[in-house]
Amino acid sequence: MKVRQRLGLILFTAIFASHAIGQQRQEPASNVFPEFSWDRVPVSVHFGIGDGLEPEQYDFVAKHFNFITLTAGQLPRDSTGSAETYTAEAARAIKNRNPKAKVLFYWASDKPKAQSKISNAAYPGEYIIHTRNRKGGKKQVTKHFDVTRKEVQDWWSDAAANAVHKYSCDGIFVDGATAGTPGGPWSRDLGNEKAATMDKAMFAMLNNARKKMGPGKLIIFNPLHGYEGSRTQLGKEYLPVTDGAMVDDFDRLRVQSKEYMANTMKTMQEAAKDEKIIVFKGWPRFLSAWRDGKMKQTPHDEVLRMAQKDITFPLACFLVGAEPNCYFCYTWGWNPEEGSLDWYPEFDKPLGPPKGDAVQRGWTFQREFEHATVFVDLENRTAKIDWSTL
Repeated sequence: MKVRQRLGLILFTAIFASHAIGQQRQEPASNVFPEFSWDRVPVSVHFGIGDGLEPEQYDFVAKHFNFITLTAGQLPRDSTGSAETYTAEAARAIKNRNPKAKVLFYWASDKPKAQSKISNAAYPGEYIIHTRNRKGGKKQVTKHFDVTRKEVQDWWSDAAANAVHKYSCDGIFVDGATAGTPGGPWSRDLGNEKAATMDKAMFAMLNNARKKMGPGKLIIFNPLHGYEGSRTQLGKEYLPVTDGAMVDDFDRLRVQSKEYMANTMKTMQEAAKDEKIIVFKGWPRFLSAWRDGKMKQTPHDEVLRMAQKDITFPLACFLVGAEPNCYFCYTWGWNPEEGSLDWYPEFDKPLGPPKGDAVQRGWTFQREFEHATVFVDLENRTAKIDWSTL
C-alpha cells in the first residue's frame, strides 16, 4: 500500500472512530430507563419504606408502578435496623413481583439522615456544623457533608455504588443536589464562597458515583424548579450529569404564581425533550392543613376523597407539559399511608400519545391526546380533562 493511501486510511479510521465515540457519548440512557407507555397516565411512586411493608402492600406497588423511589421513612424509636437494609429488602420484594420495576435508593447529598445508620457510621471525619438561633432562645443545629474533602466524595460515591451492587436498587435518588446553588441551604448556612466550592465538588461527586455504579444505572436528582422574575430556575445545570430530576414543589402550598407554574411546566418539557426522566410531584389543595396537623385525625377514606377531588389541576398541568419519560406522582405526604398506596380512577382511563404540544392562549393551555383533551387555566387555578374511548 502506498504511503498516501495508508495515511488516508489512518485518517479515515481516526475520523470514523472519533465520530463513533461521539455518537456513543451522546446516546441517551433510555435503554435502561423504566418502561414508558402513553396507554394510561404514566405514574411513579415515592415514599418512605420505614421498616418495610406488608406483603399485600408490596403486591400493590409492584402491580401499579414500574418506577419507584424508596426513601428512609420513619423507623420505630427502638429500631436497631438501618434504612439501607430495609430499602434492600423492599427493593427485592418489589422486583421479585415485578421484574420490570426500576427502584431508586434515596441518597441525600447535602446532610446526613438519621435512618441511614450504616452509611453514617462510615462517614470520614467530622461534619460541618451550623447553629442557628431560633425564636424562644432555642438553637437549631444542622450537620452538612463537607463534600469539598476527597475522602467525603469517595465515601458518598461508595455508598451510591452499594445502593446498586449491594442493596439491589437500579440507581439513586439524590436529594439536596442543589444545596450549593446561590441562595441555597449551603449559601445561607456557610456563606456564598464556601457554597460555590461545595457546589463544584458536587459535580465531581456525582461523576464518581456514576463510574462506581457502572453502566445501566440511574441518577435522578431533586429538585428541578422553574423560574419567575428575579427568581431563577433551579437545578437545570445538573441535568447533563444525571438521568433526570424531580419537580417537587408544583403548587405545593398554593402560593406560586402563574408565571412560575407555567415556567415549571416548560422546564419539565424541555428536560424531557432532552431525553431526561422527570417526576412531576403533584399535591392536593389541603396540603397546608395536613402539614399543620389540622387533619391528622381525619379518617383516611375522607382524606382520600378530598385528594380525589383535587387531582384534576395538578394532573392536567402535568399532561400539558409531559413528554416520554415523564411521570406523575400524587400524594399528600411522603409516608406510605399518605397517598402512596392509593389509586385514582384517572389512572385507569385510556390516554394515548399526545397529538402535539399544548396550545397556549394567555394563561390557558389546551392539549389533545388520543383519548383525552386537557385544559388548564393557571390564572384561576382551574382545569378540566375530557376523557373519551374513541
